Amino acid sequence: MAIASYHADLFTDAYSPELALYEVAMRIFLGSALLMFAALPLCVGCGDASYVEEPEASERVADAGPPLKPFESRVAEVGVGIKGQSLRDETGVGKIISQPAMTLFTTKEKVAFEILIPQAMGLFEGFNGRKPETHEEFMEKIIKEQRIELPKLPTGQVYRYHPDDFQLWVEAAPAE
Repeated sequence: MAIASYHADLFTDAYSPELALYEVAMRIFLGSALLMFAALPLCVGCGDASYVEEPEASERVADAGPPLKPFESRVAEVGVGIKGQSLRDETGVGKIISQPAMTLFTTKEKVAFEILIPQAMGLFEGFNGRKPETHEEFMEKIIKEQRIELPKLPTGQVYRYHPDDFQLWVEAAPAE
């Protein structure tokens, strides 16, 4: 009985903060629902798309875009990993759906390149009084011993430690 009387009081008192909060929440909910239903045709589309003409084969080849540039070496940083590269160009609803996955992949790369490797390099330098002198030493003492998972690279690319600037780079894989 007390609950029923509380709710009755809630809706009869014109100045109660609970009523104002309830009213705001309902307006947000109804506005969101209206927006969702209004945007539904944009997301799903309407009608049959059979009226769209398929371009000729020669036109499709011409629209393929600029030729791919040869791979250039760069410092290993966020964005070099293969995971999530196909999601980077999404727009609209696809971007909304793919954003959580992109955030996960970006965060993993950021942790590896900006936290774990610098911390492991500092520990190595503290214990040995120097930084790694070769790629093999870097991979063994920094990456392997510290169990750092480097992001998987696209085919044809490899990680290479440069002892002259003490940084990990992504380079084209050597021809075999």
